[in-house]
Amino acid sequence: MREPVLILSDLHLGHKGSLIDDVAALRPLIEGAGTLLLNGDTWQELAREFRADGERLWIELQQMCAQMGIDVMALPGNHDPGNGDCGYVELAGGKIVITHGDCVFAEGAPWSRMAIAKHKEWMALWAQRATETIDERLALGRELARMLVAPSHGRSQNLFLRAWDALMPPGRALRMVLSWATMVAETRNFFQRYFPVAEVMICGHFHRAGIWDEKQGLVINTGSFMPPGAAYWCEWASGNLRVGKIEHEGNMWQRGEVMGIWSI
Repeated sequence: MREPVLILSDLHLGHKGSLIDDVAALRPLIEGAGTLLLNGDTWQELAREFRADGERLWIELQQMCAQMGIDVMALPGNHDPGNGDCGYVELAGGKIVITHGDCVFAEGAPWSRMAIAKHKEWMALWAQRATETIDERLALGRELARMLVAPSHGRSQNLFLRAWDALMPPGRALRMVLSWATMVAETRNFFQRYFPVAEVMICGHFHRAGIWDEKQGLVINTGSFMPPGAAYWCEWASGNLRVGKIEHEGNMWQRGEVMGIWSI
């Protein structure tokens, strides 16, 4: 993997809520990278309403990177479980782990209406499958992503309808809040179980950008390119991990304020 390695996640190409409708806008952000590592939910593989646009933009992004001399590696997420052959990447001799994060919670996204509606089905799948190794757990995560895909997705941009969509069915909003409140602790539990030598875990999935640095391990969430949350970039080069904010100015995305640097 050529350095510098630039890590982004949750572009959600093709989704009505994604802020990226032209991949050329990402050029200033990825300029100078040796490898672009996309940590899941790069495009909307499973949602039939968004799949065509998502696939088109994903192909265009790969073509642009090829023109820029940037290698591309994509990890799977719960919205694009078909991406990539492996669900994680290790850097610095295993001290840094990059994975999407949908396997942190048993059902992937506890707040999703399908996880609520199909509770018995995903519990039954868990009972059938072994999850002792990381490969087994990630394989189960891909199966769950396909099981819990919504049959349809509304395309309305109406703010009221989007708010209603987030709140229904009853209890969905509470699940969102609880997931955000516990995501850091659960992420640490996950990587301590499956990656015991890891000191850093970089994930996305939760759409909550942040850095949590404690003795139990450094957790970095890169957020998403969907409002209202923010997005972070991570870069690995020459033994140093840098993390910073992503800024959207005009029609272009670029690297902004550096939030932290760690020598690993």
